[in-house]
Amino acid sequence: MEKRKNLERRIYSDPAIPAFFEASGKPFKISPQRNQETGQVEFLVQGCNLDQALQELYSNPQVGVLDFLRALKGYRAAIFALKSGGRNG
Repeated sequence: MEKRKNLERRIYSDPAIPAFFEASGKPFKISPQRNQETGQVEFLVQGCNLDQALQELYSNPQVGVLDFLRALKGYRAAIFALKSGGRNG
């Protein structure tokens, strides 16, 4: 039960943030979703110590460029898929 107690949730609109989390091997669950009010695609990130991970990003750590780009490309593809699906649905 204590594990669930520490579970945090944050929503980011910039896909670079969840891409960094993925490329740096953070054990977060990242789910792209469409904001029903604005239509903007956002990324729900769930896990422990999200603030610490975000501070790590701002300290400019070394991360594999190809890992980061691969993750970012995947999240950008999710943005396009959710937006195009929303127009037709």
